Amino acid sequence: SGSVGPCNPPAPSVRCGRGPAALAMNGGGKPELRFQVGTRVQCRTGQGWLDGTVVKLWYREARFRPGQVAPYQVKLDMGSLIFAPMDDDKVIRAATGLLADGKIPVTVLTGFLGSGKTTLLNYILKAQHGKRYAVIENEIGAVGVDNLLLEGYNKRTEESITLLDNGCLCCTVRGDLIDAIKGIVKAAQERAEKEEGKPLDGILIETTGMADPGPICKTFHGDDFTVRYCKIDGVITVVDAAHFIEQLTRERSEGSVNESAQQVAYADKVLLNKVDAVNAEKLQDTLDAIRGVNYLVPITQCSLGKTPDAIPIGELLGIDAFDLGKLADSNSLDLSVCGEVKESAPAEEHGGHGQGHGHGHEDCKDENCGHGHGGGHDHGHECSDDCNHGEGEGHAHGHGHGKAKFRHDSGVGSFVCEVKDTPLSQKKFNNFMGSLLQACAADLYRYKGIIAIASPEVNQFVLQGVHEMCEVTEGDPWPKDKPYKSQVVLIGRNLDSAKWQAEFAKCAA
Repeated sequence: SGSVGPCNPPAPSVRCGRGPAALAMNGGGKPELRFQVGTRVQCRTGQGWLDGTVVKLWYREARFRPGQVAPYQVKLDMGSLIFAPMDDDKVIRAATGLLADGKIPVTVLTGFLGSGKTTLLNYILKAQHGKRYAVIENEIGAVGVDNLLLEGYNKRTEESITLLDNGCLCCTVRGDLIDAIKGIVKAAQERAEKEEGKPLDGILIETTGMADPGPICKTFHGDDFTVRYCKIDGVITVVDAAHFIEQLTRERSEGSVNESAQQVAYADKVLLNKVDAVNAEKLQDTLDAIRGVNYLVPITQCSLGKTPDAIPIGELLGIDAFDLGKLADSNSLDLSVCGEVKESAPAEEHGGHGQGHGHGHEDCKDENCGHGHGGGHDHGHECSDDCNHGEGEGHAHGHGHGKAKFRHDSGVGSFVCEVKDTPLSQKKFNNFMGSLLQACAADLYRYKGIIAIASPEVNQFVLQGVHEMCEVTEGDPWPKDKPYKSQVVLIGRNLDSAKWQAEFAKCAA
């Protein structure tokens, strides 16, 4: 179940159909079910037929009588968890139409001018890559994507939707973003009625003139239409390997926001572009600088100008880093470990950098924890109990490569709050999030977490948010053979890490 806004307790499960008396089994063998986990379905509820995804087979609740089970537990697109009391089209049926493959993922694309956003969008709109994306040119404060992108196509009105040769859609928005989304969804629905296959793989919103994607993210939580058809997949930041450090370190007036650091802080994925234009030392400095702002973010190295097709477009744009289904399959996920670095070319072309770099931060007390400490060449690690990520402000979780790592105090940094070996109290956690958002919402760029909450049985929950927009999603019961560990990563400007780590520790049940 989910909540948006200040982190409220997750809503209880709702059920479709006729209630516990109609439960499918009262002992005996289990019949074969029509749908599997992950299948898109529609469920009949008190609000009519609602779309969702099967998340569990043969579901039980403590209040059921002995031997009673429901064939399906379903997570509705609106966020609630329900169960279907029988495997029958009267209460649950296969999803059809535009939402048969789930909500349309929306990716927000940001990055400095010259970083390569236009090159990426050019490739998406013109290449035959087999995907169907809708690109929204969000012209706020500047001319957005170069007008040359649409050269050769008739742009009939200021907010027309243009169908391009490769099946992608392009829409220039100078007015209301929601109107543009509605137009794209309508076009995709018409395509779904006429053609076979997936009508739309995703929507990409380009944000020229905006460093803060918060207002766009709010759009997809505050409008009923967009909530039904779309979901925010994440924020991608394109970084110029040749110029990022200069952009990060240039002089700014006192109190002004460091836009380069802010864009990396918001990112769920970084596309580190133009790696072919820098030497190994400059590339490593840039990686260290990115890690200094946001150690968690996965980084994909690329050369969009020369080889935009080196990485499959679905992998390049797909994020879903905090998709509950994926997290359930990744019991070893540790939010205190650096995000993965992927390369689009053989390692020897870029100085032999590995795919799971250590942090290289100076405050680590454990000489054997694999952080590099300014020397050696670490290829990933699992931290010991003595390794304290985020002690102090904005630490550069860099990589030891035989030289001092790049350091720059932009005021923007990231750290992890952790409680181990005991679940959290739901009330205490809600109070923690309320206090955090009240004090820091404007400077809290991104936050993500995987937590164990006693409610009353211990369940897995996923937390993510931008500024005051907070979403909590309930998952399966915490695995019995897995130690309790709750982690929340906070990414923002001038955050008091010691204070919030101490406050989070008080959330233990």
